[in-house]
Amino acid sequence: MKNLSKELILETAHRMVAKQGMEKVNLSKVATVLGTSHAAIYKYFTGKEELWTALASSWLNHELAILFPFETENYSSTKAIVHDWLWSLSESKYQSYLREPEMFKLYTTYIDGNPMVWARHIEDLVGSLKVASKIEDNELLRALLLAFSWFSSPAFADKWLLIDFKKEFEGLWKLVVAGVSE
Repeated sequence: MKNLSKELILETAHRMVAKQGMEKVNLSKVATVLGTSHAAIYKYFTGKEELWTALASSWLNHELAILFPFETENYSSTKAIVHDWLWSLSESKYQSYLREPEMFKLYTTYIDGNPMVWARHIEDLVGSLKVASKIEDNELLRALLLAFSWFSSPAFADKWLLIDFKKEFEGLWKLVVAGVSE
């Protein structure tokens, strides 16, 4: 057995969930794969919910790494920054949904389904967009996220394959862009 750590537990759980689905993975099975006891995992996580929330958060942070921070040095307008930031958020979640559906399901359950964790996720997104765009109006930033939630919220993920994702995104952008100052 390797030296047990939070990171090793998360990596192992990620592989198992991605392959088997979260319904078929529990702390005992993760411990078995790690060659340790179920109790040893409790030194790092208080239970399955904490482990799954940490795993979903870690996975989501990796999937959205392009936004933290969002590089703006090659942009000449706020509108272009906001557009590309929103597209990066949307495209990242879309591709994640296609590439790792079981991890996306875990994220949907343990981040989107937990109001406190969801609120932190939204505040992280607002903070990233604020820094990138230099827009100080938090209400406007939240409104932009809400307007584009069709393209980023897991609640709509099962509909994404039914639309021309990029074309629909650009159609909404045309409606919204007038509210973003240069």
